[in-house]
Amino acid sequence: MAVSLKAGEHGAINGGSVGLNFLWTPDFSTIWSPKVWLAAAGQIFFTLSVGMGSIQCYASYVRKKDDIALNAMSAGWMNEFVEVVLGAAIIIPISVGYLGVDKVIEMTKSGGLGLGFRTLPFLFEQWGTVLAIICGVFWFGLLFFAGITSSLAMGTPWMGFMTDEFGWSRQKGAWSFGAIVLILGLPTVLFFNQGVFDEYDYWAGTVSLVVFALAEIILFAWVFGMKRGMQEINSGGDIQVPKIFGFVIKWITPILLLGVFLGALITPAGNDWAGALQNGWVLDNGSIIKQITNSGLKEQISAAQTAGDQALVDTLTEKKLYINASRLLLLAVFGGVAYLIYVAYRKRIKEGRFV
Repeated sequence: MAVSLKAGEHGAINGGSVGLNFLWTPDFSTIWSPKVWLAAAGQIFFTLSVGMGSIQCYASYVRKKDDIALNAMSAGWMNEFVEVVLGAAIIIPISVGYLGVDKVIEMTKSGGLGLGFRTLPFLFEQWGTVLAIICGVFWFGLLFFAGITSSLAMGTPWMGFMTDEFGWSRQKGAWSFGAIVLILGLPTVLFFNQGVFDEYDYWAGTVSLVVFALAEIILFAWVFGMKRGMQEINSGGDIQVPKIFGFVIKWITPILLLGVFLGALITPAGNDWAGALQNGWVLDNGSIIKQITNSGLKEQISAAQTAGDQALVDTLTEKKLYINASRLLLLAVFGGVAYLIYVAYRKRIKEGRFV
């Protein structure tokens, strides 16, 4: 339906081929933008459960001779095929077909949530009541299964940790995880318009994943040891991972991730690196440092005050309050997890079972 969409049918302004062309035509002007690389890294790490402890927890259930290399490649290829090739080939052609390229670009600047949950239901209605219901059930059914499987992936480390370190039952661990997620998730729904969801997504779903993935790769390649790591990867495998990947994991990956993070941290205004070196470094509002200080939001408040729009000033000030509160909540979660790890560490020391 998405690919075969034709301009002029059911209110469409573009054909499906226009959407596919928009999706698969690279924009080389953004290739040097750290923001793009940061978002791409955060997306791939999230979708493959890297940087959040899920993979390590799953690994504890793997048998000694399980084929790690083949399973990892199969999971990665299949996941990206379904998400990028199939998923994007549905939503992007339909959105471009009915809304146009410019509108889609505008809506995706703050993520694809608007396309998935707001735009598609409206677009489905253009196809008639019966077809709209069928497409809605299929579409949101797919989103539900994608979300529930991700939730299971992220809940496994918590349940495993509480079971192993504090003797909790898996049922108790599951209920506690569900309660925590409910409490943390409610603000994203109740205060969505105040930007809470975007803050969660940016700090927990993008920046933190890159930082933690960098820490993981350093621990794996430099502390555990790349030689031992390659032996574990190839042990019991039907395929052998080439040695060049060991070099990439040990050197290229951490250097690239560090470069992406530092670049996003101090991105110059307009992504003009040459100009910043020559004329002085002015940080872009999209840089991590400026995001922390709410620089862009403060500029909007200042502009609204200058224009005498008190209603907008109040709205933006309220948004700033909720944004800062959501960040404090995320820090509290991180601090709480760190404290539990410390308690478990001391408990192991006391019981003489630290390994």
